[in-house]
Amino acid sequence: MALAVALATAVGAENAAAQKTLSPSETAVSFYKALKAKRYAEGFRLSVYNGAIEGLSPDELKELEPDFARTFSGIPDRIDAVSEHIDGDSATVSLKFEGTDENQPVMLVRVGGRWLVGDMDALRLVQSQGREFFFNARMSVNESESAQMIYRIIGAETIYARQKQGVYASLDQLIQLGGIPKDWEGGTANGYRATVTIASDRKSFFVTAEPVQYGKTGKLSFYADINNLRAEDLKGKPAGPDSPVYTIK
Repeated sequence: MALAVALATAVGAENAAAQKTLSPSETAVSFYKALKAKRYAEGFRLSVYNGAIEGLSPDELKELEPDFARTFSGIPDRIDAVSEHIDGDSATVSLKFEGTDENQPVMLVRVGGRWLVGDMDALRLVQSQGREFFFNARMSVNESESAQMIYRIIGAETIYARQKQGVYASLDQLIQLGGIPKDWEGGTANGYRATVTIASDRKSFFVTAEPVQYGKTGKLSFYADINNLRAEDLKGKPAGPDSPVYTIK
């Protein structure tokens, strides 16, 4: 038993040492290959996002996997390091991704003797947010995409009203006409649930959208009419015409 423990300890130390001595190029290629293979925890541990992945429970990691899969689905099978430049504790690796003509620069920083994909600004952001980082990033993306879709709904309603003597259409009608993507069938997409409310005379409308899971898929609630898009954090409750005007960042 003592021998087995000693061997396991030696192997673990050897693996840790090997990981610490990865070059910037080896780190960058391994990072992308792990994400391509959906070994997300392994990949993020080679990056400045290590602190965010380490704090996640297995259930939380599983919940985020669809977002990771969508984000990294375009990584090709072949990735080659073309060049590497080290300047103190910073490095830039030029990678050639299969199917692309131009090489892609990848920034790395050295932290605790290890090269990590990313830069110091991202590292400090992760350090400040910890395990909440990926959920915060997801909410920010969902809120932005939902706001853009609401703008698209307003545009589609404007076009429809010009063609139909000033009356407005339901969300289902806009989808059927191709003005809104089918992703929004049922009113739910991007972690948000949207509703288009048409007046009884069909001469006016407003749009509301709330996060499906407050604090996980989004925090802002949206309200929009033909004049403005408004939003505020209402803990998942609907926004209204008195909410602050929202501008997409």
